[in-house]
Amino acid sequence: MRIEIAEHGRMTESGSSLLRLIQNQDIPLLDLLVRESIQNSLDAASNTSTKVSVDIQVGEFKAKDLNKHFEKIEDGLNRRYIKTEPKFIAVRDSGTSGLTGPVRYEDVKNNFFGNLLKLVYEICKPQSNEGAGGSWGLGKTIYFRLGIGLVIYYSRICEKGKYQSRLAACLVENETQKDALIPHSGGVKRGIAWWGKKESPFQKTTIPEDNEQEIQRILNVFGIPSYGAKETGTTIIIPYIDEEALLSEVYAKNEPIAEKPYWANRVEDYLRVAVQKWYAPRLNNVDYPYGAYLSASINRQKIKVSEMLPLFRCVREFYIKALGKTLDDDSLIKEEGVAEGEQLYEESIDLRGVLNATSSGKFVYARLSRKQLQMEPPLNNKSPYQQITNMPVQMEGGNGPIIMYTRRPGMIVGYDYDSTWTHRMPKSGPDDYIIGLFVANSANTLKNITDQRTGKPMTLEEYIRQGEKADHASWSDRNISGNNPRIISNIQKNVINKVKKQFSEPVKEIYERQNIGLSHALANMLLPASDFGSVATLPPAPPGGEKAPGHRGGRKSSLAVTGGPYYSNGKVKLDFEIVLKGKNCQIQLQVLTDFKRYHADIWESSDELGKAFPVEFVEFNVNKIGTSVKGKPVLRDISLNLSPGSPGGHTEELDVHYIRSKRFASYSYIELKPLATECILHGTLSFEFKDSSLKAVCELKEL
Repeated sequence: MRIEIAEHGRMTESGSSLLRLIQNQDIPLLDLLVRESIQNSLDAASNTSTKVSVDIQVGEFKAKDLNKHFEKIEDGLNRRYIKTEPKFIAVRDSGTSGLTGPVRYEDVKNNFFGNLLKLVYEICKPQSNEGAGGSWGLGKTIYFRLGIGLVIYYSRICEKGKYQSRLAACLVENETQKDALIPHSGGVKRGIAWWGKKESPFQKTTIPEDNEQEIQRILNVFGIPSYGAKETGTTIIIPYIDEEALLSEVYAKNEPIAEKPYWANRVEDYLRVAVQKWYAPRLNNVDYPYGAYLSASINRQKIKVSEMLPLFRCVREFYIKALGKTLDDDSLIKEEGVAEGEQLYEESIDLRGVLNATSSGKFVYARLSRKQLQMEPPLNNKSPYQQITNMPVQMEGGNGPIIMYTRRPGMIVGYDYDSTWTHRMPKSGPDDYIIGLFVANSANTLKNITDQRTGKPMTLEEYIRQGEKADHASWSDRNISGNNPRIISNIQKNVINKVKKQFSEPVKEIYERQNIGLSHALANMLLPASDFGSVATLPPAPPGGEKAPGHRGGRKSSLAVTGGPYYSNGKVKLDFEIVLKGKNCQIQLQVLTDFKRYHADIWESSDELGKAFPVEFVEFNVNKIGTSVKGKPVLRDISLNLSPGSPGGHTEELDVHYIRSKRFASYSYIELKPLATECILHGTLSFEFKDSSLKAVCELKEL
């Protein structure tokens, strides 16, 4: 393909400035890709389509096969990548109109640029159709940030009954870098270039390639099929992605490996989750009321409703309920023998004085259990917080609500669990989650406010759309003709009040609240004084007495301290001998007071201290393991070392792993699963105090 190098001019963007236009540090690039690309596809749905199909592909390609198609940068690409195995991401849609419109600026009439010029050759040219996703025209810059800035656009369109294929490419790079690919002959560099065909050797500008054979040769590099004879759609190909860099945004390297969700290990797995996260309302939803619904796949494997992560499946069901539809019998929200109305709340958010109809939208919410969210064995799904943030989230005083909001396009704009939508909402217990979705009444109109674009009363949809930032990550109010209707803030207040009314506990009588305060004061009195517990001890022996180390009689498993305690930098280390009698056991850290003994789940419960447990394991090491023969131990040397965050350990006699507390995820339990009738362990364990005034012990419990 022939090159066209963008020349510098007044009021023009450079490559380096384009790459900085949307610098959203809160949302990973892969999420921004899903949000932007799918929204572009949905906005381009053809008038006759009932669904838009989007397939996101991730794969490898041969650099030399691609580079030869790019005039003037082939050698530079070969120097960088010829010895590597580069990867690409491609977003392919069908059921859409494709990149229609003129291919030359001289053909633009009435300032109508069309999809092709706006996407490939322009910036800040947003969608103008009613209900479109974007209002800034900046989201397309995400394509240039995923790889080296090179993007290939392929489309098949039908205009005036005639089908045609188009392919063009664009490179946006930081023109100030020493290894910039775009050549220059002096003067000011801009860092932008396009590739296509030139209609004559004397032209500087290019237009998209329309030769089917040439287009097919480029598609073959990636193994991407061309569109059928009467099929329309667009495929965006981003070569030379850095998979490791993209995934490092998803899950930080300093976070616990044991908490890392499976979808953070591969780009294709993460994309499958990201599609659910942002487009659950419209995904496979034939009830979607505003046009074509979304059918999505990753590497040609369709995303099925039954395979969605439970939180996003619930979001989809909330949206269906907000439309006034009945949920399917296999809904996650329903439980056997429980009526839908007792589980799911659907309420109108009414605003008076600012809208021509009182309802600003529907709010659907529920308090869902760990079982409904499939967090229990055998599925063991991550918490809703981790499904939306990828990171482990610890909540104090109970689980905070999660509130989502969406408008006409059916994309979730944001997930709020600690900001303006939820800041005064009540928290639920450690085993429940309050989850809600607000769906805007897009067709409603504002009183006495005219849309300057159409001359008609401004719709609520357009008010919200224009108030979104360029990354469409939140809603905000704004002044119109000198007045601020405060629609968004009033919606938020109403949503908060609905949840408070439904789930807040009744206000306690004065004497009950006084008793609660007295209980807290009494608890503080019963806790040990400062510097109490300078030596870690074992719990008292049970009646009948445990056998000393070396004596393994009796039917119960046992733990004995054989050395220590040793102290270092706030940590306590013990040598131990553990005898397991064929039953699963748990080593528990416990805090001793003059009144009661607490393990982590009791300490952290709302009925007791309600705070994170102050003692945690930091090491568990086994250096000898075996069994006894005729009353004498037969042990062999091993090296089994675990620290918090380790996935666990395994030998032929034993499985061992950390168990975290239910509420604040403290590392305060170690579970031992013997694989033989009797198992003897010698080793060391260490734990650390977060409060030096406390006294702690270790106890072995048979499960």
